[in-house]
Amino acid sequence: MRVYPQVQLALLRSLEDRNRIDEKIYLMTGRSPLARVATLLTHLADTAGIRTPAEPDRITVNGLRQSDITRTLQLGKFAVENVLHRLREQQAIDSRYRQLVVTDPQALERISSTA
Repeated sequence: MRVYPQVQLALLRSLEDRNRIDEKIYLMTGRSPLARVATLLTHLADTAGIRTPAEPDRITVNGLRQSDITRTLQLGKFAVENVLHRLREQQAIDSRYRQLVVTDPQALERISSTA
């Protein structure tokens, strides 16, 4: 890094971006449960989601449980259930056993930024 200062600068920018993302997801206790869950799901779809070539707008996040969302965002079980139900009604997500499918990433992004 001393030989190539641009590498150090790129690394620092990457770490700062990660910190901002983490703060946006985990430290937004003043926002509504809908906004918090939508932001987390958007992030997971972007980072851990699997797209299928046949349906590129459907992004699958495997291994995710409702209890994981509850603990991660420190929300009540009832609040998370209500939010997931609402997102399913809006056809932004579809959930299955330990699997969540983001069916409308743009809608989820809009919800996370406006709710």
